[in-house]
Amino acid sequence: MGGSAAQAAEPPTGAERHPGPGGPGRVPEALDRLAQDTTELARREIGAVQEEALAALKRFGAGGVLLAGAGTCGVLALWAVHEAMLRAAESVLPRGRAAVLACAYTVGGAALGVAARNRVRAAADATAGALEKEAGALEGEHA
Repeated sequence: MGGSAAQAAEPPTGAERHPGPGGPGRVPEALDRLAQDTTELARREIGAVQEEALAALKRFGAGGVLLAGAGTCGVLALWAVHEAMLRAAESVLPRGRAAVLACAYTVGGAALGVAARNRVRAAADATAGALEKEAGALEGEHA
């Protein structure tokens, strides 16, 4: 009998006082499941983004190879035109003055290179801005 008097004197624990609809321990289980579901959703989203990026890179890769081939053919064509113009200029001008043609090519190449660099930088900045805007929108949705 002494044991039952000792049990009656102890205050009940939180789970015994308020068992709740699902019984004791339901809240921690729900939190664990929520954490697992959130982790799984994040993994799926990251996987989907990776798949999209790889698909875009594959498309770009094939286009890049074709563009490199076209560029190579273009360079060979320009080289042939240059040789023809150089031979024509050498027959009219002294040999040293035909080098003016090479200088003109150098200036043109430098100008085109600077213009290309500026365009690529502008495109990269626009892409970075769009990604930052999208990230901000996603953070706003989940806040």
